[in-house]
Parts: sequence; C-alpha cells; structure tokens
Amino acid sequence: MENTRPPYPNYDEIAYAPQFAADCLGISQRALRLVEEEPGIEIRRISSGSVARRVYSPADLFQIAAMRRSKGLTRTLKRPMTISTYVQKGGTAKTTNCVNLAIYLGFMGLKVLIIDNDPQSDATEMLGYYPDLTPEELEDLGIPADRGVDGSLGNVLGIRGLFAPKSLDEIIKKPFGEYGPHLIPSEEQLEELEIGINASQNHDYRYATLISKGLKGEFPGVDLRSYDVIIFDNAPTASLMTRNSLVACDLIVCPIRMDKFSSRALARLGDRLRASHEEYGRTPAVAAIPTMFIKNRPRAMEHLAKLEDVFPGCVTESKLYMSEDYSKALELGLPILTWKGASDNSAGAMRSVYSEILDRLIALS
Repeated sequence: MENTRPPYPNYDEIAYAPQFAADCLGISQRALRLVEEEPGIEIRRISSGSVARRVYSPADLFQIAAMRRSKGLTRTLKRPMTISTYVQKGGTAKTTNCVNLAIYLGFMGLKVLIIDNDPQSDATEMLGYYPDLTPEELEDLGIPADRGVDGSLGNVLGIRGLFAPKSLDEIIKKPFGEYGPHLIPSEEQLEELEIGINASQNHDYRYATLISKGLKGEFPGVDLRSYDVIIFDNAPTASLMTRNSLVACDLIVCPIRMDKFSSRALARLGDRLRASHEEYGRTPAVAAIPTMFIKNRPRAMEHLAKLEDVFPGCVTESKLYMSEDYSKALELGLPILTWKGASDNSAGAMRSVYSEILDRLIALS
C-alpha cells in the first residue's frame, strides 16, 4: 500500500524556542521563566554548542497554561460554553478554525473538547488520527496504533442498534496530552447517526441533552465536568446532526470567504436562526470571521460590508488573510498554531481573531 499521506504529527518531538512559546501563551519570556520554576513543570534542554537551550513541546505549553490558570493568571468563563463552527458552504476554513480555536483557548488556560460531527472526519485527521485505516494498515505505514479510531459521537450518544455503546474514556483522543484539547473523533460510520437521531424522540435535542447532562456528570459514561469549552465541527450541510449542534450551542462561529457564494450561505444561516428562534425560543450568538481576506481589494471590502449588514455587530474586527502558510502547515500535518514556521500574517492574525472570540465567550458566560 503506497503511503500518500503527510507525515503524522508527533507532537512530542516538536521543540519550540522560548520566544515562540511565549507568543503562543500570550505572555513575556520573563513570565514564562517564572512559571517554569513551579513544581511539576519540567522543561527540556538541548545542547547548542556549549550552551543548553530551553525548548518546549506543545504539551509543555498546555501544562504551563493550566498552571497559570490555577494561579488566577488567565481569563476564565463563568460557566461552560458550547461552540458550533458552521456555514452552509464548503471551503471556508471551518475545520481549520475549529481546531486552531481549540488550541488557542487551550493556550489561554481553558480545557477544551472538540467533537467531530462530520463523517468526513477532517478535524480528526487534522489532529493526526486516521479513521479510514485498519490496525494492519497503520502498522504497514509505520503509524502508531493509537492513531487509529475506534468509536465516535454515535457510540457515546446511546443510539442503540446502530452503534455499540462506549464510554467517553473508551473513544477520547488526547493529541496534546491531558492538558491540551481533547477530541471525540469521527469515522465513516458516523453517517448512520443521522438515521438514528431521526428515529429517536426529541431528535433535535439529542446533543443538547448530552451536553447539559454531561456537564453535570449525569449522562451515562460521559462526564464533561472538566471542560470549559466544547466545540462542534460540522459538515457544510443542513443535516439533522448539524441542527442538533446548533440547538446545543451558545455561539456559532462562521468563517466566511469574501465572495458572493459565502455571503449567500451566511444569509441562509440568518434565515435558519430566525426559524430556530421561532421553534426553540432561543438564538445562539454569532461570530462571523472574514477569511482569505486580501487587503485593499475593493471587492473584498464590498463583501465585508454585506457581511456586516447581514449580522451587524457579529463580524470580528480582525480578519484571517490569504496566506500560503495554511497549505504548508497542512502538508506537514500540523494545525497552524502549532507550526513554528507560521508568519504573523497567518498565526498572528488567528490569535487576534480568537482573542475576540474569547472576549465574546466571557461576555456570554
């Protein structure tokens, strides 16, 4: 079998310099050094000539972020929040934003769970897992067995007859260790969840029930009490699975390309939210992110103005700009906020956008 995949990301082997580590955490190098002196924090050193340099893995950064939070040095939420990344159009960077937003919030000290709600499994693969490979194929490709997937949202949701019941602990993935974002992965069989939900009672509320009870430790086999933020990554379709995630969420994150097709998709979302308010009596907040933005392009500015007309006050002031960094990071199998080659035009812009998202989460909580 020919291996045409990018190399799987071994996050334990990634080594960040102090300045990059400090940038990820949004702190100074001096503040970073102070945290390193805390018990339980062990930072590697590698030889560089006659000097040993400090280097950090992603897991180190998430542990440091958790330590800073425990000391009251980070911003926190008053209650857990649920996010759904969605717009009814492909190619708008929904999955890219889902995964990198989770990483950013983790660097800010929040405990995050990603739920891959898309049978295409893009978020799962972006984090280095391979749901379409058997254990034998993983071995042939030299990929560790734990990079396979054996369970998804359908298994923990309690859809009997279609999915074997499993606990959260049996299917959860922790690509960055205990302190980083966790993942409920997706796999091809997740397509059948649409059928199972449709045949169940209160089918629009299955995810909402899972989240609300799980956050109280009252859903069998699914204890979500340790999480501050839960993020659904959705397919670009108006499916029942997607509708469930929208009903369950507090905030919809909508990455929008600056073209007429994406603007139309956002207008459709506006119609859906109005219908949701009439049917369910509530409407999630919206954060629309202008993506693949090109500065000083009149057409881009026209689409931005239309975007602000559709959702006044919901469009982030910061933008995600067109950059080759996204494709380069994807080829390396790395989320862009974990790639030390990312520029300020990509990773820096992301941090600015996600800082606004965090502000909104704090206000909503």
